[in-house]
Amino acid sequence: MKKERLLSGRSFSILKIMKPWLPLFMQYCAILALALLGACSNSQMECVEDSSENAGVLAVDSVKVPVISVDSLRPGMMRVAPNGAYVLLGDGRMRVKLDYDYSLGIHEVTCGEFDAVAREEDWYFVLDCAQDDLPVTNVTYYDAVLFANAYSKSLGYDTVYTYHRQLFNSSSHFVNLEGLAVRTDVDGFRLPTEAEWVMAASLSWNPWRYSWNSSNSNYEIHAPCAFPDSLGFCDLAGNVLELTNDWAGDIVDATIASSMGALAGNTLLEKVVKGGSVYQSANNMDLGGRKDVYPVQASAFSSYMGFRLAFGKIPHATWLDAGGDVALNPVTLKTFSSAIRQKMGTVHSKLAFRNDKSGNLAYVDFYGGMPGVVEIPDSVPVYHPEISPDGNKVAFCTGMEGVGGPSSVYVRSLNAAGRLIKLDVENAAIPRWYVSEYGDTSIVYVDNAGDNSNDADFFASGTWMVPFSNEQFGKPEKILVGAYHGGVSLADRYAVSGARRLRVHRNGKDEIWYGGAQACNASLSKDGNNQTLFLDFGGDVGRAFANEKYGVHERLLVVDSTGKLIHAIPAPKGYSFDHPEWVNRDNWVVTALVNAKGEHVKLVLVNVLDSSVVDLVDGEELWHPNLWVMPEVPFGDGYFDLDSAGMYWDPIYQGGLRTVGLKMRMFWDMHDSLEVIAVGSSRTESGFDPAYISKQALNFGYPGGDIWAGLYLMENYFVPHTRNLKYLIFEISYDLMNQSLNARNQIALGQASGYFYDKNHNFWKDGVPENFVRVVDANVPYTSEDSLLYVSTRGLLKKESHGWGDEPIIDRDSIMREGEYRRFMKSIDSLTAFIDSTQDKGFKIVGLIFPQSPEYANTGSYGRHGVSRSLAMKVAAYFDSLANVYPHFVLMDENKFGAHDYTDAMTNDCDHLSVAGAKQLSVRLDSLLNVISR
Repeated sequence: MKKERLLSGRSFSILKIMKPWLPLFMQYCAILALALLGACSNSQMECVEDSSENAGVLAVDSVKVPVISVDSLRPGMMRVAPNGAYVLLGDGRMRVKLDYDYSLGIHEVTCGEFDAVAREEDWYFVLDCAQDDLPVTNVTYYDAVLFANAYSKSLGYDTVYTYHRQLFNSSSHFVNLEGLAVRTDVDGFRLPTEAEWVMAASLSWNPWRYSWNSSNSNYEIHAPCAFPDSLGFCDLAGNVLELTNDWAGDIVDATIASSMGALAGNTLLEKVVKGGSVYQSANNMDLGGRKDVYPVQASAFSSYMGFRLAFGKIPHATWLDAGGDVALNPVTLKTFSSAIRQKMGTVHSKLAFRNDKSGNLAYVDFYGGMPGVVEIPDSVPVYHPEISPDGNKVAFCTGMEGVGGPSSVYVRSLNAAGRLIKLDVENAAIPRWYVSEYGDTSIVYVDNAGDNSNDADFFASGTWMVPFSNEQFGKPEKILVGAYHGGVSLADRYAVSGARRLRVHRNGKDEIWYGGAQACNASLSKDGNNQTLFLDFGGDVGRAFANEKYGVHERLLVVDSTGKLIHAIPAPKGYSFDHPEWVNRDNWVVTALVNAKGEHVKLVLVNVLDSSVVDLVDGEELWHPNLWVMPEVPFGDGYFDLDSAGMYWDPIYQGGLRTVGLKMRMFWDMHDSLEVIAVGSSRTESGFDPAYISKQALNFGYPGGDIWAGLYLMENYFVPHTRNLKYLIFEISYDLMNQSLNARNQIALGQASGYFYDKNHNFWKDGVPENFVRVVDANVPYTSEDSLLYVSTRGLLKKESHGWGDEPIIDRDSIMREGEYRRFMKSIDSLTAFIDSTQDKGFKIVGLIFPQSPEYANTGSYGRHGVSRSLAMKVAAYFDSLANVYPHFVLMDENKFGAHDYTDAMTNDCDHLSVAGAKQLSVRLDSLLNVISR
């Protein structure tokens, strides 16, 4: 790229003339701006209260202030020197200190620049640019990451991003980079952090005043630099939204140095986006904004979202963990979802262990799109964690095997939220989950996990079972005399223990195996074969079987159900084993590897048949691993494909909106009892409250829901599988009816493998398999946040009251182009055809029009997303007339083109209701349903 090209455009003539003096001019501008603003910007920069004599000024150093100058080494970029200044993020509570220099692109990466790299890299997709100098759009975060890497290489720099494997969607866009990591110690091109982006924008002379927005753009993106700000940047506000490097996490009330955002993506794998676009008004752009109207997933792309590049190392980079604390995690993930799928047959796997360095419970969910190590700080010690049969909870104890003394057993959800549930007994250790033949879930534990070499001490202890359901323990029952904490098979009356001696209970007798030699870490297999895994101390029996000498814990030993040695697996050179446990997949063991210093530095998978080893995680002290793999589920003569069936949101490929996936699970969980289903966009999601419907109802609204996705869901799921369906509520939003069949959310539905799986089985219209709902539940798990936001409200997303706002937002031109008009009319025809096809189905259809700001009556637009009011009135008359043709169809218009009675107290924004508004609408709707049912 040439500097002249990147600085081209009618607004840069002055900058070209001043180029030799620009660095000094920029420094002067920054200082002058601070002086004019009382040494503090009126946007996101902060007058920092400091305990030193410099308190009250912007920068830590009273002499230095942030400076922006032309980057003479990297054409097209500006060099930002924060000099230790602070910047505020989000709502202003989070302060980030930047004490390193970095460069930021003058404007967004253009389509021509992106395509040149795509062709050079031989990527499968090349964008069809209307103009090469327009900002690149319709690219995913992963597309942007790979562009940054390729651009670094093209200019002789090292690459910032590393990853294990690339994943593509059907359009050949990159939709995941397995094992993606950011090398903050590398001088290379990358996406800017949110803090870096805000720092540059904050130093400008109000870049929001000169933005390319809905009022001056005719909703069309322009070539860069129609509106440069005072410091030389172009389009920090307006034109296209810009991706940053940060994963979206909560804004916390803290001061952080060199923030990189959240350590990992949230459940939606959202990225932080900054700035504004041609679809936003200037009044709706602010430096604190971090999102689009709908969640910006890392795999998503849109016609108004692009990115600009940053350059430079990030010294002392800081991430925030799931709890909002600075992540001090020394554990490194060494394997990823694809490898787990290859070894275990499914990606539905979770690893739990104790990080002995921090004392915390840690886990990895390989089902997540960006698996990483998550630590859960707790107020009690965590030893011997074991994941529940459904994969959602973990049991652990506060004492260790081989060490007597007090110990308690706890259960908690396998995430950072949720409460600790304690088993209220005097002593409990080494919990193991147990599921009876009737499906009842219990926990087996012992009341003493100490040295078992003495008969009297061992048999003075006991093995106990306690039911666990509905977040609480039942009454404990003693099931065996003796502390058999290595595993119990009640069906075979078989149990093992290893804490100095290998003790076995079988056929009603208690025996000591392995010649009475020292043994420990016994684990009973979970495949019904009653094979026992254990470690020894280099004893004669083991050496004789292995036919070689070895040291303490240098072999994984396995005996069959009769005590005969069948395997002796050597530890990798330079290591020994510790804390081995069987995995619930044949022949696999998870164990710690210990180096010559006695440090538990690895957790690995070991195959007992071929002695192969798969590294899972590395760290300083990693103890007590437990690997859960989702059990296979019978289907016909075989098993369901666990990575396809019910996978309505795939976190690996990130296809499908997770909100839709959650609603699909709610639908299948409730489908036999549902009488009312409301389907639509986020207006339905926040405006229809099932609590005020006198029949069993589900809110199936979701962000961006369009008419095509709604018809798809109704025709293939709701109508065929809701046996008691009485009312189908369909959102009619005239301003959302010009989407094409390949619109964003239809693609999002189609990319999730669950929909393909259903389609290949004729959407189960011949009958839903017995175990299908169980697979859906496993593939779309509820988090505690999901339960609070959606499940407890049957799909309603409660929103606070903020009022309609002074000026209604108009994101699109109300005058449709020819293609948009054709799609608009086709959507009306398709909805009419659906109404016509359901005349004899036994349920009624209500076309529901949600209220929008009454101020739209003073514009030429029907609502937020356009459509002229005159066209909307004609279509409204058409739908109203359909009630005369189809007795089972009713139109309920709560908007009335602005002549409604929904007050500011009932609304969240210009086109979404608050909880109060949802109540009023739903009460009225229920009354209507009762009337038309007569």
